[in-house]
Amino acid sequence: MKRNEILLRQDRVVYILLIVTAAVGLTWVIWRHQYLLNHNRPAGAQPAAQALR
Repeated sequence: MKRNEILLRQDRVVYILLIVTAAVGLTWVIWRHQYLLNHNRPAGAQPAAQALR
């Protein structure tokens, strides 16, 4: 393998890891936001989607 091919393969691995990390982070942020919305309201309150009806 040439040096240039090895560097391209390493770049590809790094980009894939960055994308996977970003996806996991975004999923966690969205889940956490929804979790906090559902657990910070009073016990008898309806979810926001039902309250608008």
